[in-house]
Formats: sequence, C-alpha cells, structure tokens
Amino acid sequence: MLQFVREIPISIVLQSASSARRGFLFHMAVGFSKPVSPLSGMTVNLMVVDSWLGKLKADLESTVFQSKSDSLSHAFAEVMAVARLNLVEQCEVEDAKLISIDFREERGWGFSWQHLQSPQEMTVRHAHFLEAFLQSSADFGLLKVELAWARVADCEADFAHEGFKILKTLSARSLSELTLKLAPLKETRLSSGSYLQEIHVRHLSDQYTLTL
Repeated sequence: MLQFVREIPISIVLQSASSARRGFLFHMAVGFSKPVSPLSGMTVNLMVVDSWLGKLKADLESTVFQSKSDSLSHAFAEVMAVARLNLVEQCEVEDAKLISIDFREERGWGFSWQHLQSPQEMTVRHAHFLEAFLQSSADFGLLKVELAWARVADCEADFAHEGFKILKTLSARSLSELTLKLAPLKETRLSSGSYLQEIHVRHLSDQYTLTL
C-alpha cells in the first residue's frame, strides 16, 4: 500500500459567539492509501481525487462555521468533521483509505487529523517566536517554537494562549538550556484532557530543528 497526498488552497470563514467574522486562507493536504494498480502503476485516479477535492472546497467555502466561544476551537473541529465525512464517503467509491487531512494557515498555524486518531480528535499547532541572544548581544538567533496540541472532543481551549502561558515563564541563556526546560513540559495536560503532544524548536538562523 502506497500513500498519496494532494494539496489545494481553501478559504474558510469562521464566526465566533460575538458574531465577529474571521477569514483564513489554508493549504489543505489530504493523504490517501490504496493498492497499486498492476495496469497503470497508480494508486488513485487523479481526476477522481481532484473532483472530490473540488466538491469539498466548494462545500467548505460556502459554509460559515459557527464557534461556541471566541476560541474558535469548536469551529475548527466542525471544519475537520465536515472534511473527513465528505472524503470518507467519497473514498468508498474509489476503494481508497483516508490517511490524513492537514490544514496549514498562511499565517503559520494549523490543525490536522490522521487515521490513528478517533473521528472526534484532531491536532492543533501554533508557532511562537523567540529572540535568543544565546552567548552575548552579538550572538543572536531567531527561534520558532511550534507546539502541537492533541485536542479531545468538545475542548474549547485557546491553544495559542496556552502556548504563550508556557513560554512566557521560561528563561534560558542557551538553546540547550531552553530545550532542557521545554522537554518536561511535553504531555502538559489541560482540564479538558487535551495535552501537549509534540514540541518542535527551529533555529531559523542556523536552519536546524529539534523535536521533543
């Protein structure tokens, strides 16, 4: 079984409980798995897949998703549920398996689902940036800390704010000291049951990444 990923841009409008609207431009990547055809050597029919994605794009872009609170977490879960239900139904026709759905927002955050998670779960990612003067005022590095939260059903947490609360209490004089302080924070659990699943630290100046 091979996996195949197709990506399209998609615009989504969310409306919070305060009636404020926000628009987001996502890059949606969808992963499929299917046995290779002995005749064509392909896993899925690209014309069929593009037709599915076109219908899903039209469906999502014509819907204003409602959030139970200003955190918008519920609205993201709605988007994911609609996308997953649509694709699972269509995959049955093509005899393919839906492996993953990933929404990456143009401004650097996103949410996703993969087949090892339940239909009610998803992963929410937010990036935070730290200016690091590691040794002296002349030794500067820009760090991108991406926190991946495993969101359980009906959780209304503002994950961007939860990440900010974690990082604002940290004080480190080196990258190694920062990672030592971040490592124990993995698996940080919220009252809802959602938890911090992964931590990625990208040193943007030196082009390397540490994953905790």
